[in-house]
Amino acid sequence: MIDKENLRHMFAERLHAALDANNVRQHGRGADVLKQLKSKGVIKTPQAVSKWLNGAAMPEVDSLTAISDWLGVRREWLEHGVMPVFPDEAPPRSVVSNVDNVRTDTKMGKVPLISWVQAGSWCDIGASVESFDAELWLPCPVNISRSGYALRVVGDSMTNNGPGRSYPAGSVIFVDPELAVNNGDRVIATLPSTNEATFKVLVHDAGKHYLKPINPQYPIMELTEEMQICGKVIGTFTPE
Repeated sequence: MIDKENLRHMFAERLHAALDANNVRQHGRGADVLKQLKSKGVIKTPQAVSKWLNGAAMPEVDSLTAISDWLGVRREWLEHGVMPVFPDEAPPRSVVSNVDNVRTDTKMGKVPLISWVQAGSWCDIGASVESFDAELWLPCPVNISRSGYALRVVGDSMTNNGPGRSYPAGSVIFVDPELAVNNGDRVIATLPSTNEATFKVLVHDAGKHYLKPINPQYPIMELTEEMQICGKVIGTFTPE
């Protein structure tokens, strides 16, 4: 028996990933989807689009076709997850990032968007990244090694409520495991107790290393021998 609820949620994940790859803003992206649909002659209600984004419903064929064309992905992938992601295995036409205002094109390399559980073991599998079976590969806005990867931020531990860099939930960060890390860098570290990874600021103080969240409501963790740094964050897609 087909689990329709799971299919809807998986569709929503792919839709959000494709929207992220095209730098569509997080807040108000439903309005952006509506605008693009209207430009292609497809009229839908805000409530319908909201259900698609929340995994409560699936679009009809006309909407799927219009959205796929806009985002530069195959309709079969967006609807059912059938690979490849891009038409003729080409990356999206272009995306605009907020990293040095760099505009990328189809020549830019791609990295896999992975889960935080997968990131926890990335230090071991990074060398064979090209054979990694990721559902979505994203074009990176800056130079990155062949073992680089992307993560979608969860939670608000790296959200800055004041001035300075902030990484709100839903942002996509790009990580390079081959770069040296220094005091003050944003890093990905493994947490053996949970088999997952965490995203924090590396801080060196009084001969010890710590993992510090940007949000002061979260505790600072000492970097122990059991933990391992698995990459330096080099950029992010954070829609305006």
